[in-house]
Amino acid sequence: MMRPLYIKGQSETLVELDAPALKVRVADKAPQLFPLQRVSQVIVQGRVQWQTDALLACAKEGITVIFVDNQSVVARLLGHKGERQCVLQRLAALIAHAEGEALYRTWLRSMERMVVQSAAKRLTHEITVISTSQFQLFINEQKRNLPVQPAESVFQTMEGFLHAQVIQLCYEFGLDAESELLHEQWLDLPNDLTQLLLWDWQVPLLIWLESLSELPVYHQQVDFYHQRSQRVGKLFRGLINKLHCWLVEIH
Repeated sequence: MMRPLYIKGQSETLVELDAPALKVRVADKAPQLFPLQRVSQVIVQGRVQWQTDALLACAKEGITVIFVDNQSVVARLLGHKGERQCVLQRLAALIAHAEGEALYRTWLRSMERMVVQSAAKRLTHEITVISTSQFQLFINEQKRNLPVQPAESVFQTMEGFLHAQVIQLCYEFGLDAESELLHEQWLDLPNDLTQLLLWDWQVPLLIWLESLSELPVYHQQVDFYHQRSQRVGKLFRGLINKLHCWLVEIH
């Protein structure tokens, strides 16, 4: 079974190729081997040195390597995947449309309202209508009242993991290194989808942190995220389907 490989930079962390596996070396620890055929993507946090052959092996195998700084993706290495021409061609047409940005912003706001309502209903069945700003204020207040602090650091780490997974899902869908034309100033699909999916994450993350007596360490955060990664994939496919249907309607 394939799964993501998370590497947190520590003193003198080095990733080498020990074909057919990646070898991760950390000072004062025994090297660890991770077979390439079992790695779906690599998420790197902190300072990690990479051997060029290891990066090239990942690219050849179609393994995305994503470098995360807190919640931000600062760099990524993508291999080559085939494109889903139907959706991509329609997105290209949207970019060329004179009112493309305004149309896209309207769609994005409608999706945001949908996911916020869904997340709010998981708090209480009595909530029927809640604005995005109201829900964000509620989340921020709950963060400040959590017994484990600084809770914001955990939220940032989870957002980084989410962004990395969304980039991988976009890559698998066909938005690979040759699809950078889609990254206009007003259209960054991986980032926009991450922000939509983040609404679904915040409630269960709050509930989890509320149950803890101390701030979770890195491997606990990784385990928590991995338990919910299948749901991210499901919601991602749902959003892509909605995007496709909307693109068909406007063209």
